[in-house]
Amino acid sequence: MNSVEPTTTSWMSMIQSELLILFSQVIFFTFAWLFFRAKLFRDYEVKKNTVQILFSLIFTLSCSMFELVIFEIVDITDRNLRWFNWKLDLYCMFFGLVFILPFYQFWLLFKTMGVKSMKKSLLFAGICEAIFLFAFWKIGDPFPISKNSSNSWISVELGIGRIGVVGVTVMAFLSGFGAVNCPYTYLSFFLKNVRDSDIQSLEKQLHLTVDKILEKKKRISLLELEAKKRPQNSNGDTNGSQGLFGRLVSSFSSSQSGENISTLRNEIKGFEEFEKEIFLEINELKSEKARIIFSKTFQGRFFNLLGYFFSGYCIYKIFMSSINIIFDRKISIDPVSRGLGILFNVLNIPIDVPFWSQHISFILVGVIIATSIRGFLNSLMKFFYEYSNNSTSNIFVLFLAQIMGMYFISSVLLIRMSLPAEYRAIISQVLGDISFNFYHRWFDFIFIPSAMATVLLFFVSNQLMRIQKDNKSAL
Repeated sequence: MNSVEPTTTSWMSMIQSELLILFSQVIFFTFAWLFFRAKLFRDYEVKKNTVQILFSLIFTLSCSMFELVIFEIVDITDRNLRWFNWKLDLYCMFFGLVFILPFYQFWLLFKTMGVKSMKKSLLFAGICEAIFLFAFWKIGDPFPISKNSSNSWISVELGIGRIGVVGVTVMAFLSGFGAVNCPYTYLSFFLKNVRDSDIQSLEKQLHLTVDKILEKKKRISLLELEAKKRPQNSNGDTNGSQGLFGRLVSSFSSSQSGENISTLRNEIKGFEEFEKEIFLEINELKSEKARIIFSKTFQGRFFNLLGYFFSGYCIYKIFMSSINIIFDRKISIDPVSRGLGILFNVLNIPIDVPFWSQHISFILVGVIIATSIRGFLNSLMKFFYEYSNNSTSNIFVLFLAQIMGMYFISSVLLIRMSLPAEYRAIISQVLGDISFNFYHRWFDFIFIPSAMATVLLFFVSNQLMRIQKDNKSAL
């Protein structure tokens, strides 16, 4: 009886744990489904249920991996069950990102291009999928993804490693841009001085330009009306010689009016371009004026302090990334434990560092996960509304779902280093011989040029705007 009781308890514990995971996945799937219908396809008539299901499944698997990281820290659910769900999520994510999503995108693309035959569209999609798989696998050849060089040529772990290369590259580019753009956006130091008189002067120019465009369009209408009346007047002549002379005059005047119309239309195009430039400049000045007003509020002052913090973080990150690359530094201790150890040693405070690092790591990872999901969904909406339309919306959503899966897998690979050593074990076991240090080094290698390029971009943009403003003032 005593030997049966523990087995029954363990089985009950595993069932409860699995029900908890399944319940959370249902919540993730429902949220993704509602987000898809309410935000992404709100303004589009084309709504394929298959696309919605695939998008929601990728989002669910991504959130499930983050959830398992938190469960590992808090030690919720059975360890063996967590390991099984890790494997299940990674395998499903791998086959979804590498096989299902690309093939379905190619099939939709050929259907959109007008290939009506099902066999032909499937054949063409299969050929494109084969090319994609070859290119995808070749991506990882130059990189030391696996610690074991004798690893099998094809495996799910190596596939996840290749997904990580693409995802980490995207993350590093976005992080480099964000590290510079955030302080540039929030710091009041970078705000430009905007006077109301400048806006009013540009608005007057805009009104004058609009009046000129309307005036020239009226002249075109009058010339076209005269051109229509001339043939009628020439047909009404009864005298042959008068008719011949009239026709010559009519043809000369009609050709002259045609030249005038074409000249006026060219002038209108120039004024319309000028109108567009003035409108954009007014919009920019008003946005900058709104930023100045916002910077004087309590929330604006808080964001200003936040900007200084991110400025410091950007400098620190560039400095540390440079050191990591130059000296090939490998991080073995998580940042929380190292930071707490240094702080409490300096302050000479006796404290249980492992205990507090566990709780702080939990909060830190939770914040990272929440901001990653929120930031990606906001970026997803911006890209979708900017580039998609009724004919390409389904393909575009599947492409973004693919990027989303790669982004979140890469987040897990990089979050691992933020965890204490005992919580990294299960991620290391699940992913086998993946070289985690390579991804951190690759992130630093992309982050630095991305941040530097963003600084150069902002500098050049400001210089060009200043030159353009000086030229307009001179005119």
